[in-house]
Amino acid sequence: MMTAALFFTLRNMPMMAATGLQMIFFNIVTVFAFLVPIALVAAELATTWPKNGVFHWVEEAYGTQWGFTAVWLQWVQSVFGIASILAYIAASLSYAFAPQFASNRWFVFSVIILVYWVATLANLRGTRASGIISAVCLSSGVLVPSLVLIVMAIVYVITDHPVHLNLALTPDNWLPLLNPQHHLLLFLSFIFGVVGIEVSAGHAREVKNVQRNYPIAVFAAAIIGFIITLLGGLAVAIVVPATRLNMVSGTVQALQHLFTAWHLGMLLPFAAILIAFGAAGQVSTWILGPIKGIWAASRTGILPTSFQEANQHGVPRNLLLVQAVFMSTVALLILVMPSVNMAFLLLTSLAVVLYCFMYLLLFTAAIRLRYTHPDVRRPYRVPGGRNWGLWLVASTGFLTSLTCLFIGLIPPGHMREGIYAPAILGSLAVMVLCPLLLYRFRHLPSAKASI
Repeated sequence: MMTAALFFTLRNMPMMAATGLQMIFFNIVTVFAFLVPIALVAAELATTWPKNGVFHWVEEAYGTQWGFTAVWLQWVQSVFGIASILAYIAASLSYAFAPQFASNRWFVFSVIILVYWVATLANLRGTRASGIISAVCLSSGVLVPSLVLIVMAIVYVITDHPVHLNLALTPDNWLPLLNPQHHLLLFLSFIFGVVGIEVSAGHAREVKNVQRNYPIAVFAAAIIGFIITLLGGLAVAIVVPATRLNMVSGTVQALQHLFTAWHLGMLLPFAAILIAFGAAGQVSTWILGPIKGIWAASRTGILPTSFQEANQHGVPRNLLLVQAVFMSTVALLILVMPSVNMAFLLLTSLAVVLYCFMYLLLFTAAIRLRYTHPDVRRPYRVPGGRNWGLWLVASTGFLTSLTCLFIGLIPPGHMREGIYAPAILGSLAVMVLCPLLLYRFRHLPSAKASI
């Protein structure tokens, strides 16, 4: 359930719905070519080198500078990813008061700033407080609305209401054969829904009979995530016409249509608040998680000593506040982009591109460690002979990550192709160079800090 919880989000359902029946194909590719390889590789690395996640795994394979680069990319992408989640919160929340605000950039920007800073202050009280917030928000604001949406959509179809999903059994309706550029860009939302799955592998050592039970848990979570997100995406596509679908607030749009069909419009504000509440819980989880990896790396002397300090709750206070300022700066994209929808797609694409580069490091590190540290005991090993199973799994994940990185260079909407791809590549280059330069000019501590 801890692994499956990473899938339970409503924010990707509108972009899934925009692909029509192709969402089935994209979901299958996401689960088996991306999610499962990440989870299995991370399980081996987490049970063998349990310290500090991707920082320590990549450090063991390529050295501290690349370990820091990996955790830096994990952190930076989370800032861009959180910005898109916060935009989704704002668009959902608008339906509780004034739906027209869903496309109002100043309203969206204000909600992003307010929710993020409140969540940051709450996280200063430590992991326990963050965990309680996330558990309450996810159960009430993700699971409940998802089940309501799916059940009501089933009743909607049974009672002969108009179905807006194209059900034609033609190849181009099931596969991205026509206008592939647009649909491949939307495919990134499927990938974005499962990035970070390696976090759950940190608990693999707590599983009894890990070699047998952890893969079962991963595949069970993959099936649950596949079913819930697929049914939710289909529900949105069935209820909301594609021409009227809002990429950010489409889930609330679907609930609005369903409530209206049965004269339950008074429930929409409550549903909108619950959905925003659920997404806020995810924001709370992501605020503290990646920054702790940066904090662990900083204690080797890469960052100034002021960033190595923690408060009485074990939270790197200064790093958290710097992250909040960075997040506020990124939120300005909402004000300068042509539309909220386009800003949402841009933030999602940039987050995926950065994270996929980190996954390229992760998959190659796993293979390299099999050869450089062959005698280290691995409580869990990716199944399949001595090494061929890992080569198969890691290569599949590597190729999927590389493909997604190139897809992320496709400009969304009407953005100019000659500007967009160089801008994304330039951003990636800057984000990779930053940690390498920070490491090059690091301040070495007088004594090696223990992590």
